This record gives sequence, C-alpha cells and structure tokens, in this order.
Amino acid sequence: MRHRLVALLALALIGAAALGCGGESAEQRVLEDLAYQVIVPRYELVAAELSALDESLTALCAGPSSEGLAAARGQWRSAREAWLRSAASWFGPVTERRSRGLIAWPVTEPERIEALLESGRPLGPFEVRETLSSSQRGLGAIEYLIFDAADDGGALDRLTASTPRCAFLVALGRVAADEAEAVRSRWSGDDGEASYADVMTGAAKVSITTEAAVADVVRTSIFQLRTLGDMQLGTALGITGAEPDPTLLGAGPGQATAAGLHTQVLGMRDLYLGSGAGEDLGVSALVRDLGEDADERARAVFDAALAALEALEEPLPETIEADPAAARAAYDRLKELQRVIETEVVSLLGITIGFADTDGDSG
Repeated sequence: MRHRLVALLALALIGAAALGCGGESAEQRVLEDLAYQVIVPRYELVAAELSALDESLTALCAGPSSEGLAAARGQWRSAREAWLRSAASWFGPVTERRSRGLIAWPVTEPERIEALLESGRPLGPFEVRETLSSSQRGLGAIEYLIFDAADDGGALDRLTASTPRCAFLVALGRVAADEAEAVRSRWSGDDGEASYADVMTGAAKVSITTEAAVADVVRTSIFQLRTLGDMQLGTALGITGAEPDPTLLGAGPGQATAAGLHTQVLGMRDLYLGSGAGEDLGVSALVRDLGEDADERARAVFDAALAALEALEEPLPETIEADPAAARAAYDRLKELQRVIETEVVSLLGITIGFADTDGDSG
C-alpha cells in the first residue's frame, strides 16, 4: 500500500509540473491571454468606434455640413479599421450571430441601394436589420452614401436634398453599432450569459476544448489569408482568374482597400504574438515550444507581408494597373505567410484545416 501511495504521489507531481506552476497548460495560458487581453479589448474598441460612427452620422443628418461630412468620413475609417483588425477573431459570436452581414459587407450593386431609396418604403433600423440583404447594409452601404466616387461634393448635396437618404444612413449606423455592441457583450458576458471568453478558455460550465479553441484561432487566419490572397489580390492580378480584373477588389469610394488588407494581417499577427508581442504569449508560444525555426519563419513572413501591403498605394485598383509588380510582391508575401501557417504551424499544432463557409469575402 505504501509503495502504491508513493507512486500515485509521484504521478500527481509529474502532472502538476506538466501543467506549470499555476496548474495551467501552455495552451490554457495562451488562450487566456488571447481571449482576455487581445480579443475582448478588440471588440470593445469595435463597439466604441461604431457607436461613435453612429453618433457622427446622426449629427451629420441633423445639420448637414462639410465639417460634419468630413467628421463622419474620418469616423468611418476608424470604425472600419477597428472592425477589420478584429477579422482574425471572426469566430464564436460573430459566426453564430452572422454579424458580418450587419456590420460590414461590400456594396456590389449600388443601383440596388438607389432603387431602394426611390421606392419610398420605410428604412428604419428594423427594416435595415430584418429586410435588407448584406450588400445593402453596414459599413459598405455607409461608405457608398457618404463618399463621392469623383470627390465632387455630391455626397453632401444628395444628403441635403433627400430625407430618405439621411434616414437610411442613420438607420445603417444604428444597426451596425447595435450589432457591434451585441458582439462585445457576448464576448464579455454582459448579456447575462457566460462570456464567450470564458467558453473559449474553459472557464464556463459549457466550454469548448483547448484544442478546438486553438484550432479556431489558427483556422480563421488561414481562411482570411485565402480570401485576401486568392479571392482578392490574386483575382485582381489575374493569377487565380482568367484575366486581371482590379474591379473585383470591391474597392469603394472611401479608397481604403490596401489599408484594409494591411489591417487584417495586423490582426492576425496580434493573435499570433499575443498581448506580450513575443513574451511567450499567443500562438507563437505554442509553435516555439515545438519548433523554434518554424516560429522564426512565421514571424519573418508576417513582417514581410505587412511591409509589402504597406507599400501599396490607394486607390488599389489603379495601383494594380499602374504597378502590378508591387501588387504581385504583396500577393507573393501573403501566399508565403499562408503556406507557413497552413503547413508548418498547423502540422506542429496538430490542427485539421478544413473549409469555412465564409471563404471568399472579407466584409
């Protein structure tokens, strides 16, 4: 009996050592850092920026002016940047609520918005949320209404002359802000349910496994890279399509396409490095424990992709036509980043990639 107790005690000590001093695995510590220190603050910023956009649009329509329009445009850019930087964490609540269709979606057919405005139908928050398609809502539709494709001042003239246009604009801002707040609340647990941060880290009664949570983080970045590389830059350059077609980038009058690509990769790097930016946090810590060379390569290709994207000038469709070599360099760096994560990182962490129903768009 004494020998059996000694053996059990030894096993317990080995198990505790494997989990670390705090009784947590490396995966658990990484997930806690990502959930509480990176993702929750990110969605808090998204909610704050979209709330500020909602307020600026309401103020603009209450008294249209050049100054009010400039303020709304600036706030649109800030809100869009915050939203796109959260793209690497578009799993959990964003997927469950299908939030992307309410917060941001490209406008592919502007004539449908014009027809909607001319129809005379009610366009309040309820109608926007419940009756319109994704391509008629969110940051894409707001962009269409407050920016001028030719920068000729027409946006302000149209808002001043059209009560339905302003009512629609205000409703768009309210719906996007409400949805951003709902996502923030779900991650933080302010909606009365267990926070998704707790679900992700195993702190909730009903949680996902650490393996599934780590896989969500890595897979989402891979799906985003597929979209940015193959479906956007690759198609625009004619690499993944029959002919080069820069118009397929979905570049709107706000001319923020290159910035959007750069911001999304920044968000991926946020989750790879964690809040400590290299202090054994983030997915990087897990990769480094299993293969230091792979982690170094991942960090290097992140830096290279960001530098190549930062070198692209707006408007991106014109840059692709005038300087396709720069765009091709950015595409190549994105594909290299995808390759390293999709093969080396995935292999080391034992993740199965699969496919996502959101492949092909970037909201």
